[in-house]
Amino acid sequence: MDTNRIKAVVLFSGGLDSILASQLILEQGIDLEGVNFKSVFLARDEALPVADKLKLRLKVFDITDQHIRISRFPEYGHGKNMNPCLDCRIVMLKKAAEYMKETGASFLVTGEVLGERPMSQRKAAFNLIEKVTGLKGRILRPLSAKLLEPTFPEIEGLVKREGLLDIQGRSRNRQMKLAEQRGIDYYPTPAGVCLLTDPGFSN
Repeated sequence: MDTNRIKAVVLFSGGLDSILASQLILEQGIDLEGVNFKSVFLARDEALPVADKLKLRLKVFDITDQHIRISRFPEYGHGKNMNPCLDCRIVMLKKAAEYMKETGASFLVTGEVLGERPMSQRKAAFNLIEKVTGLKGRILRPLSAKLLEPTFPEIEGLVKREGLLDIQGRSRNRQMKLAEQRGIDYYPTPAGVCLLTDPGFSN
């Protein structure tokens, strides 16, 4: 591998959004490594086989202890049920930031889509998360980037903004069309991953 190539770390769940976000960055010739998080509350475990399809090296972190703690005492509150989405996202991004420094990566990538999740995927939430994690300008959200302020990798020319997208809202229609265009047929059916969002489980 060319040590001069640009490197990034992607938060990779194995779902459609994270697959597409990864693909968009790989298409720009950037070396990408994935981080995945497991916990007693995270119901799915498809990230490894999907990462293999993308030839993506994947580092898995167990955040069970933190997840239990923040589900009981979330600094930024619960969602509709017991889900501490903002606190959880902050935990994941802090771990990813540590790995970014460890691997010499320049920035982080996520599959977040503006307006897709009511608690954690709003502009105000994005700004809060970046402030708390100290990652302002270092989190690139390729699927919604054109609706957000340019990030460090865009400003520095590491990533071409014209190759990023302007998706927003809860519909997955555009993502599914993009997957079809790229021959991506190995993504799971979109559904809730965290058990804490389920009313029965939360009760």
